[in-house]
Amino acid sequence: MKKVYVLGLALLTWGGCQTRPLLHDVSPRVIGRVVAADTGRPLAGVQVINYAQPEDYDSASPPKGGQLLKRKPIARTDSEGRFIFAREQVLTPFGGSGWFSLQLFINQAGYERFLTNYSYLNLGTNTWKGQPVLDTGDIRLQPAAR
Repeated sequence: MKKVYVLGLALLTWGGCQTRPLLHDVSPRVIGRVVAADTGRPLAGVQVINYAQPEDYDSASPPKGGQLLKRKPIARTDSEGRFIFAREQVLTPFGGSGWFSLQLFINQAGYERFLTNYSYLNLGTNTWKGQPVLDTGDIRLQPAAR
């Protein structure tokens, strides 16, 4: 009789559980274009960094191995000034908090450095194959003062 209660309790527990995905987004797919503010022309070869952890880049001491592994990849714009960062996910059985914001750091010789923030509010309902997409639009770099 006790086995029946245990089996019934197990079935009720299993039947009432909802499955949740094990992969959770920590950064959406990010797309955009970098152009010169004065001419509107696309800039090729511009360095775009998904600057999630600024302390790793500003540290006076060299980064450690784990910090190097956590660093986000650097993108370079193509001939049309476009850049893409792939969506990032983590494997976790307990769910994730998702992503709240990200920073893009843009650097090109002859232009002012540019740091900008985006939050999940900028995401809207954009999707690409069911994935969240953040489209930054045109990012306009100012020529450096001479």
